[in-house]
Amino acid sequence: MGSVNITLANGQLGATLQTNDGIAGLVVTGQSEAGYVAGTPILVTSMAAVAAAGITNATNGFAIKQVEEFYKQAGAGAQLYLMLVLPTMTIAEMADISLPNGAKKLLDYAGGKIKILGLVSNDVAVGGAEGPIVVEHALNADVYTAADNMAVLAEAYFEAHTPFRAIIGGTSYTGVAADLTDVSLGTTNNRTAILIGDTAAGAGACVGLALGVASSVPVQRKISRVRTGALKSTTAYVGTVTAEAAAESLAVIAERGFITFTTYSNTSGYFFSGDPMCTATTDDYSMLARGRVIDKAHILAYTTFVQIVDDEVPVNEDGTLDAGFCKWLSQQIVNQINNTMTAAKEISSVSCFIDPAQNILSTNQLNVVIGIIPVGYATQIEISLGFSTPANG
Repeated sequence: MGSVNITLANGQLGATLQTNDGIAGLVVTGQSEAGYVAGTPILVTSMAAVAAAGITNATNGFAIKQVEEFYKQAGAGAQLYLMLVLPTMTIAEMADISLPNGAKKLLDYAGGKIKILGLVSNDVAVGGAEGPIVVEHALNADVYTAADNMAVLAEAYFEAHTPFRAIIGGTSYTGVAADLTDVSLGTTNNRTAILIGDTAAGAGACVGLALGVASSVPVQRKISRVRTGALKSTTAYVGTVTAEAAAESLAVIAERGFITFTTYSNTSGYFFSGDPMCTATTDDYSMLARGRVIDKAHILAYTTFVQIVDDEVPVNEDGTLDAGFCKWLSQQIVNQINNTMTAAKEISSVSCFIDPAQNILSTNQLNVVIGIIPVGYATQIEISLGFSTPANG
């Protein structure tokens, strides 16, 4: 049976296709109510659509807060696949590929459209239903397990050519940043990020807010970009402490590989500290933005090359590929990515090489190498500032 398989190279730094890059999904703790049954995936485009689906603030205030913050950033009209799950389901279970009623259910309902997935647990409700939350390394211990589970889940959808990146709420933060596990060490979970911080004091995490930012910007843009503007929240907390009071802790949280808040002198408002994933900074996809870029290129490459599965391919007498065909086919994907991504300044450039020396007659396998040069980021800016002497003395 014919197929197209894509693997991501790591450590190497015509018409356009629409890839719906900003579509988000959210799995959040909630309850059934008169018009909505928990565990039912839905697609909403505004708070009015949430109300029409039967989800109310009176019964599901925690979920409503997450969705409201999503739409404050993304704006009405943004597509959000939403599913509330009962408090008996932990965040680790939400991310478990073996459980049919967790995030997998929402992803399947969306049919590959979700590009950014958020998971967040109402630990207060979960603790009431299942007993006290177990806190380890300064967070709800299930958060770390959820990140491990998400690596497996995301890999499965990558292999099915429906890639996505995930943001998990780092809930029940104790306020002791030094106790946090450094998620950038010893891991290769470049499809998952953990966010610590909320717009209200307590055990929550503002995953909806982060999803809203990601949904409203192009794939190459970091959610921490200052020029995009401050977050649309006038409050920011880590645990029970304001972001201002926790300034030193915020630096430690960010250094250990988590997304959190930050502020800048003489610049009003709150910003995200960065967009790190749970992987080493040497990983090509250690940033959410870089992951979103490669996911978009993945979809474009698959959509282009699947058209030639089991197609006839011209070969030379020795079974090697016709050089003209290789050049033509390479240009197809280069044109597609250039028209869709380079022209939009989502990447710097793209190249494609198909080696004509490969013997497709004996293997029936076509090997293609696509190279993308991403955009850079001015993250650390060093300025030398001082007086200078006029040129004429």
